[in-house]
Amino acid sequence: MNQTALYREYHKPLYHTCLRILRSPMDAEECMQDAFMKLFTEGKMRFINNKACYAWLRRVAVRGAIDRLRSLDYQCFKEAETIDSKVMENIVAPQDPELFRFMGEESDHETLVRIIKEQMDALPSGYRTILSLYLFEGYDFHEIAQITGLQPVSVRSQYSRGRKKIQSAINKIWMN
Repeated sequence: MNQTALYREYHKPLYHTCLRILRSPMDAEECMQDAFMKLFTEGKMRFINNKACYAWLRRVAVRGAIDRLRSLDYQCFKEAETIDSKVMENIVAPQDPELFRFMGEESDHETLVRIIKEQMDALPSGYRTILSLYLFEGYDFHEIAQITGLQPVSVRSQYSRGRKKIQSAINKIWMN
């Protein structure tokens, strides 16, 4: 398969993988492009099949996104807020009555999906990254540990804590 065909086939899933980790369209685009540049410039085009090529691209993109996230977190760590901060207060008790009216028009499924997305975005980057890799990308805890450089026990712990934070926030919102 030539470079153009590979790019057309895999750029969207790679972009969305990076976007779930980074939450920034511009940074996700750069990570996705970096993965393709490594593939095309480092002579990695000799994969046996497309599945192996995609697996390699995804691994490179995920690692690039995590490295970029670490760099961004380091630059902004003093300004970071947790899920229990003002973001959560605004979601639980919005000041705009129009928002309440709109929420009443959504189906339960649409409301739940929206709330989960908001809560995933509000999570600290470590929890969000591990949840995304496990739930959306299908990596197991051992693979996530290798990718992130954490111990498998830490990965399981962060996954559990992140999941509990989301469940707790959803329960608070859903019950109101």
